[in-house]
Amino acid sequence: MTASLKSRLLASAVAFALGFGLGNYGVIMVARPDLWLWIAVSVVLMASGALGVLFADTSRDVSFWAVLGLEVLVVVTLVPLLWTFTVATSPEGVAPGSLWPQDVSWGAFDGAVRSDLLQDAALTSFLVSALATLIAMPLAVSAAYAFVRLPVPGKRLAYGLVVAALLVPVVALAGAYADQLDAFGVYGSRLALVVPTLVITLPLATWLSVTVMRDVPWTLLDAVRADGATTRQVLRHFAAPALLPGLAVVALLVFVAGCNDAVLGAALSPDERALPLPATLLVASGQLEDSSSAIAAAGLLWMLPAVALLLLFPRRINHLLGRSYR
Repeated sequence: MTASLKSRLLASAVAFALGFGLGNYGVIMVARPDLWLWIAVSVVLMASGALGVLFADTSRDVSFWAVLGLEVLVVVTLVPLLWTFTVATSPEGVAPGSLWPQDVSWGAFDGAVRSDLLQDAALTSFLVSALATLIAMPLAVSAAYAFVRLPVPGKRLAYGLVVAALLVPVVALAGAYADQLDAFGVYGSRLALVVPTLVITLPLATWLSVTVMRDVPWTLLDAVRADGATTRQVLRHFAAPALLPGLAVVALLVFVAGCNDAVLGAALSPDERALPLPATLLVASGQLEDSSSAIAAAGLLWMLPAVALLLLFPRRINHLLGRSYR
Protein backbone atom coordinates (compact mmCIF):
# COMPACT_ATOMS: atom_id res chain seq x y z
CA MET A 1 0.00 0.00 0.00
CA THR A 2 1.49 3.33 -1.06
CA ALA A 3 1.84 6.28 1.28
CA SER A 4 -0.69 8.23 -0.77
CA LEU A 5 -3.22 5.42 -0.51
CA LYS A 6 -2.68 5.13 3.24
CA SER A 7 -3.12 8.88 3.66
CA ARG A 8 -6.32 8.91 1.63
CA LEU A 9 -7.79 5.98 3.55
CA LEU A 10 -6.87 7.59 6.85
CA ALA A 11 -8.49 10.90 5.80
CA SER A 12 -11.60 9.01 4.68
CA ALA A 13 -11.76 7.15 8.00
CA VAL A 14 -11.41 10.40 9.96
CA ALA A 15 -14.18 12.04 7.89
CA PHE A 16 -16.53 9.06 8.32
CA ALA A 17 -15.85 8.78 12.07
CA LEU A 18 -16.32 12.52 12.58
CA GLY A 19 -19.60 12.45 10.66
CA PHE A 20 -20.80 9.35 12.52
CA GLY A 21 -19.98 10.91 15.89
CA LEU A 22 -21.68 14.22 15.06
CA GLY A 23 -24.76 12.41 13.76
CA ASN A 24 -25.16 10.30 16.88
CA TYR A 25 -24.61 13.27 19.17
CA GLY A 26 -27.20 15.26 17.22
CA VAL A 27 -29.82 12.51 17.38
CA ILE A 28 -29.35 12.10 21.15
CA MET A 29 -28.71 15.65 22.34
CA VAL A 30 -29.99 18.18 19.79
CA ALA A 31 -33.64 19.12 19.36
CA ARG A 32 -35.38 20.17 16.17
CA PRO A 33 -34.93 22.21 14.00
CA ASP A 34 -31.19 22.26 14.75
CA LEU A 35 -31.20 18.46 14.56
CA TRP A 36 -31.51 18.64 10.78
CA LEU A 37 -28.36 20.78 10.56
CA TRP A 38 -26.40 18.22 12.56
CA ILE A 39 -27.71 15.40 10.39
CA ALA A 40 -26.89 17.28 7.17
CA VAL A 41 -23.31 17.93 8.31
CA SER A 42 -22.86 14.34 9.45
CA VAL A 43 -24.23 12.97 6.15
CA VAL A 44 -21.82 15.14 4.14
CA LEU A 45 -18.84 14.03 6.23
CA MET A 46 -19.82 10.35 6.10
CA ALA A 47 -20.43 10.55 2.35
CA SER A 48 -17.01 12.15 1.91
CA GLY A 49 -15.47 9.30 3.85
CA ALA A 50 -17.24 6.69 1.76
CA LEU A 51 -16.30 8.37 -1.52
CA GLY A 52 -12.74 8.73 -0.26
CA VAL A 53 -12.51 4.95 0.15
CA LEU A 54 -13.91 4.38 -3.33
CA PHE A 55 -11.49 6.79 -4.99
CA ALA A 56 -8.49 6.19 -2.74
CA ASP A 57 -6.70 3.88 -5.16
CA THR A 58 -6.88 6.15 -8.20
CA SER A 59 -4.31 8.24 -9.99
CA ARG A 60 -6.36 11.42 -9.61
CA ASP A 61 -4.52 14.25 -7.91
CA VAL A 62 -6.96 14.73 -5.03
CA SER A 63 -6.04 15.35 -1.39
CA PHE A 64 -8.79 13.99 0.83
CA TRP A 65 -7.23 15.76 3.81
CA ALA A 66 -7.76 19.00 1.90
CA VAL A 67 -11.39 18.02 1.20
CA LEU A 68 -11.95 17.23 4.87
CA GLY A 69 -10.26 20.48 5.88
CA LEU A 70 -12.45 22.46 3.49
CA GLU A 71 -15.60 20.85 4.87
CA VAL A 72 -14.57 21.59 8.46
CA LEU A 73 -13.68 25.16 7.50
CA VAL A 74 -17.09 25.66 5.90
CA VAL A 75 -18.83 24.33 9.00
CA VAL A 76 -16.87 26.41 11.52
CA THR A 77 -17.37 29.50 9.33
CA LEU A 78 -21.03 29.17 8.41
CA VAL A 79 -22.32 28.00 11.79
CA PRO A 80 -21.18 31.17 13.65
CA LEU A 81 -22.55 33.28 10.79
CA LEU A 82 -25.87 31.46 11.02
CA TRP A 83 -25.99 32.07 14.77
CA THR A 84 -25.18 35.75 14.24
CA PHE A 85 -28.01 35.98 11.69
CA THR A 86 -30.38 34.24 14.12
CA VAL A 87 -29.52 36.71 16.89
CA ALA A 88 -29.87 39.65 14.50
CA THR A 89 -33.29 38.56 13.25
CA SER A 90 -34.78 37.58 16.60
CA PRO A 91 -37.82 39.65 17.64
CA GLU A 92 -37.10 42.40 20.15
CA GLY A 93 -36.78 41.06 23.68
CA VAL A 94 -36.77 37.41 22.54
CA ALA A 95 -33.63 35.34 23.09
CA PRO A 96 -33.10 32.81 20.30
CA GLY A 97 -33.59 29.24 21.46
CA SER A 98 -32.09 27.46 18.48
CA LEU A 99 -29.36 27.88 15.94
CA TRP A 100 -31.84 27.98 13.06
CA PRO A 101 -33.84 31.26 12.92
CA GLN A 102 -37.50 30.93 13.85
CA ASP A 103 -39.49 34.19 13.92
CA VAL A 104 -37.51 36.45 11.59
CA SER A 105 -37.61 40.19 12.31
CA TRP A 106 -35.59 42.80 10.41
CA GLY A 107 -35.97 45.57 12.96
CA ALA A 108 -32.41 45.20 14.27
CA PHE A 109 -30.96 45.94 10.83
CA ASP A 110 -33.04 49.10 10.54
CA GLY A 111 -31.99 50.12 14.04
CA ALA A 112 -28.31 49.51 13.26
CA VAL A 113 -28.49 51.64 10.12
CA ARG A 114 -30.27 54.49 11.94
CA SER A 115 -28.10 54.43 15.09
CA ASP A 116 -26.09 57.65 15.48
CA LEU A 117 -23.45 55.78 17.49
CA LEU A 118 -22.88 53.19 14.78
CA GLN A 119 -23.00 55.78 12.00
CA ASP A 120 -20.25 57.84 13.64
CA ALA A 121 -18.18 54.72 14.27
CA ALA A 122 -18.57 53.59 10.64
CA LEU A 123 -17.52 57.04 9.42
CA THR A 124 -14.44 56.91 11.65
CA SER A 125 -13.49 53.48 10.30
CA PHE A 126 -14.00 54.65 6.72
CA LEU A 127 -11.93 57.82 7.12
CA VAL A 128 -9.08 56.16 8.99
CA SER A 129 -8.83 53.21 6.63
CA ALA A 130 -9.18 55.38 3.50
CA LEU A 131 -6.39 57.74 4.58
CA ALA A 132 -4.15 54.88 5.71
CA THR A 133 -4.69 53.16 2.37
CA LEU A 134 -3.99 56.34 0.39
CA ILE A 135 -0.71 56.79 2.27
CA ALA A 136 0.30 53.13 2.11
CA MET A 137 -0.34 52.41 -1.58
CA PRO A 138 2.27 54.76 -3.16
CA LEU A 139 4.89 53.60 -0.66
CA ALA A 140 3.98 49.96 -1.17
CA VAL A 141 4.02 50.18 -4.98
CA SER A 142 7.44 51.86 -4.92
CA ALA A 143 8.82 49.22 -2.55
CA ALA A 144 7.32 46.38 -4.59
CA TYR A 145 8.85 47.76 -7.79
CA ALA A 146 12.25 47.82 -6.09
CA PHE A 147 11.84 44.28 -4.79
CA VAL A 148 10.93 42.91 -8.21
CA ARG A 149 12.82 45.07 -10.72
CA LEU A 150 15.86 46.67 -9.12
CA PRO A 151 19.11 44.92 -8.10
CA VAL A 152 18.96 46.30 -4.58
CA PRO A 153 21.36 44.63 -2.11
CA GLY A 154 19.56 42.91 0.75
CA LYS A 155 16.14 43.12 -0.83
CA ARG A 156 15.27 39.57 0.22
CA LEU A 157 16.01 40.44 3.83
CA ALA A 158 13.95 43.62 3.48
CA TYR A 159 11.06 41.65 2.00
CA GLY A 160 11.35 39.16 4.85
CA LEU A 161 10.96 42.05 7.29
CA VAL A 162 7.83 43.15 5.43
CA VAL A 163 6.34 39.68 5.80
CA ALA A 164 7.41 39.59 9.45
CA ALA A 165 5.60 42.91 10.00
CA LEU A 166 2.40 41.21 8.87
CA LEU A 167 2.78 38.72 11.72
CA VAL A 168 3.50 41.23 14.48
CA PRO A 169 0.60 41.40 16.97
CA VAL A 170 -0.52 45.01 16.74
CA VAL A 171 -1.63 45.02 20.37
CA ALA A 172 2.05 44.84 21.32
CA LEU A 173 2.55 48.25 19.70
CA ALA A 174 -0.52 49.91 21.20
CA GLY A 175 1.28 51.22 24.29
CA ALA A 176 4.06 52.88 22.32
CA TYR A 177 1.58 54.43 19.90
CA ALA A 178 -0.54 55.73 22.77
CA ASP A 179 2.50 57.45 24.31
CA GLN A 180 3.44 59.09 21.02
CA LEU A 181 -0.10 60.26 20.28
CA ASP A 182 -0.37 61.69 23.78
CA ALA A 183 2.97 63.49 23.35
CA PHE A 184 1.67 65.15 20.17
CA GLY A 185 -1.62 66.05 21.84
CA VAL A 186 -3.82 64.08 19.46
CA TYR A 187 -4.60 61.08 21.64
CA GLY A 188 -8.31 60.36 21.38
CA SER A 189 -8.99 62.33 18.20
CA ARG A 190 -10.85 60.68 15.33
CA LEU A 191 -7.98 60.74 12.83
CA ALA A 192 -5.23 59.87 15.33
CA LEU A 193 -5.57 56.24 14.27
CA VAL A 194 -4.36 56.90 10.72
CA VAL A 195 -0.63 56.55 11.45
CA PRO A 196 -0.98 53.47 13.71
CA THR A 197 -3.19 51.81 11.09
CA LEU A 198 -0.25 51.99 8.68
CA VAL A 199 1.28 49.11 10.62
CA ILE A 200 -1.54 47.05 9.09
CA THR A 201 -2.03 48.62 5.68
CA LEU A 202 1.58 49.24 4.62
CA PRO A 203 3.02 45.70 5.02
CA LEU A 204 -0.14 44.17 3.56
CA ALA A 205 -0.12 46.53 0.57
CA THR A 206 3.57 45.86 -0.05
CA TRP A 207 3.14 42.09 0.14
CA LEU A 208 0.20 42.08 -2.28
CA SER A 209 1.80 44.62 -4.63
CA VAL A 210 4.85 42.39 -5.00
CA THR A 211 2.58 39.67 -6.39
CA VAL A 212 1.13 42.14 -8.88
CA MET A 213 4.59 43.33 -9.92
CA ARG A 214 5.87 39.81 -10.46
CA ASP A 215 3.19 39.11 -13.06
CA VAL A 216 3.61 42.31 -15.06
CA PRO A 217 4.97 41.84 -18.62
CA TRP A 218 7.95 44.14 -18.17
CA THR A 219 9.13 43.40 -21.71
CA LEU A 220 6.12 45.43 -22.85
CA LEU A 221 7.43 48.42 -20.91
CA ASP A 222 10.84 48.03 -22.53
CA ALA A 223 9.22 47.85 -25.96
CA VAL A 224 7.07 50.92 -25.34
CA ARG A 225 10.08 52.89 -24.18
CA ALA A 226 12.15 51.69 -27.15
CA ASP A 227 9.45 53.05 -29.48
CA GLY A 228 9.98 56.52 -27.96
CA ALA A 229 6.71 56.67 -26.02
CA THR A 230 6.10 59.68 -23.82
CA THR A 231 5.27 59.39 -20.14
CA ARG A 232 1.56 59.75 -20.90
CA GLN A 233 1.76 57.01 -23.53
CA VAL A 234 3.59 54.73 -21.12
CA LEU A 235 0.83 55.25 -18.56
CA ARG A 236 -1.87 54.65 -21.15
CA HIS A 237 -0.44 51.64 -22.99
CA PHE A 238 1.44 49.91 -20.17
CA ALA A 239 0.57 51.05 -16.66
CA ALA A 240 -3.20 51.25 -17.10
CA PRO A 241 -3.74 47.75 -18.58
CA ALA A 242 -0.90 45.92 -16.83
CA LEU A 243 -0.77 47.48 -13.37
CA LEU A 244 -3.97 49.33 -12.59
CA PRO A 245 -6.44 46.38 -12.30
CA GLY A 246 -4.24 44.45 -9.89
CA LEU A 247 -3.28 47.44 -7.79
CA ALA A 248 -6.91 48.55 -7.60
CA VAL A 249 -7.87 45.19 -6.08
CA VAL A 250 -4.89 45.44 -3.71
CA ALA A 251 -6.09 48.87 -2.55
CA LEU A 252 -9.60 47.53 -1.94
CA LEU A 253 -8.27 44.57 0.07
CA VAL A 254 -6.04 46.86 2.13
CA PHE A 255 -8.94 49.25 2.73
CA VAL A 256 -11.20 46.42 3.94
CA ALA A 257 -8.44 45.09 6.21
CA GLY A 258 -7.98 48.55 7.71
CA CYS A 259 -11.71 48.93 8.26
CA ASN A 260 -11.89 45.64 10.14
CA ASP A 261 -9.18 46.40 12.69
CA ALA A 262 -10.53 46.33 16.23
CA VAL A 263 -7.36 46.12 18.32
CA LEU A 264 -5.82 49.51 17.58
CA GLY A 265 -9.21 51.18 17.61
CA ALA A 266 -10.05 49.85 21.05
CA ALA A 267 -6.58 50.52 22.47
CA LEU A 268 -6.01 54.03 21.11
CA SER A 269 -9.47 55.60 21.35
CA PRO A 270 -10.33 56.47 24.95
CA ASP A 271 -13.29 58.55 23.80
CA GLU A 272 -16.24 56.48 22.57
CA ARG A 273 -16.92 59.12 19.91
CA ALA A 274 -13.54 58.33 18.31
CA LEU A 275 -13.95 54.54 18.25
CA PRO A 276 -14.07 52.85 14.84
CA LEU A 277 -16.93 50.47 14.19
CA PRO A 278 -15.27 47.11 15.06
CA ALA A 279 -14.11 48.51 18.40
CA THR A 280 -17.52 50.08 18.99
CA LEU A 281 -19.21 46.72 18.51
CA LEU A 282 -16.97 45.31 21.25
CA VAL A 283 -18.10 47.88 23.81
CA ALA A 284 -21.58 48.81 22.59
CA SER A 285 -23.48 46.35 24.77
CA GLY A 286 -26.01 48.32 26.82
CA GLN A 287 -25.62 51.50 24.73
CA LEU A 288 -28.01 50.34 22.01
CA GLU A 289 -31.64 49.33 22.21
CA ASP A 290 -31.82 45.53 22.09
CA SER A 291 -28.02 45.62 21.91
CA SER A 292 -27.38 41.94 21.10
CA SER A 293 -29.52 42.02 17.96
CA ALA A 294 -28.25 45.47 16.95
CA ILE A 295 -24.60 44.45 17.32
CA ALA A 296 -25.16 41.23 15.37
CA ALA A 297 -26.98 43.12 12.62
CA ALA A 298 -24.27 45.79 12.41
CA GLY A 299 -21.60 43.10 12.20
CA LEU A 300 -23.37 41.39 9.31
CA LEU A 301 -23.84 44.68 7.47
CA TRP A 302 -20.17 45.60 8.00
CA MET A 303 -19.19 42.26 6.50
CA LEU A 304 -21.00 42.98 3.22
CA PRO A 305 -18.16 44.98 1.56
CA ALA A 306 -15.74 42.10 2.11
CA VAL A 307 -18.25 39.61 0.74
CA ALA A 308 -18.93 41.82 -2.28
CA LEU A 309 -15.19 42.11 -2.92
CA LEU A 310 -14.80 38.33 -2.84
CA LEU A 311 -17.73 37.85 -5.22
CA LEU A 312 -16.57 40.51 -7.69
CA PHE A 313 -12.90 39.52 -7.90
CA PRO A 314 -12.61 35.88 -6.77
CA ARG A 315 -9.93 34.81 -9.26
CA ARG A 316 -7.74 37.87 -8.80
CA ILE A 317 -7.98 37.70 -5.00
CA ASN A 318 -7.17 33.99 -5.04
CA HIS A 319 -4.19 34.76 -7.25
CA LEU A 320 -2.99 37.56 -4.97
CA LEU A 321 -3.28 35.51 -1.80
CA GLY A 322 -1.98 32.31 -3.36
CA ARG A 323 1.29 33.65 -4.71
CA SER A 324 4.43 34.76 -2.90
CA TYR A 325 7.69 36.47 -3.76
CA ARG A 326 10.58 34.14 -4.55
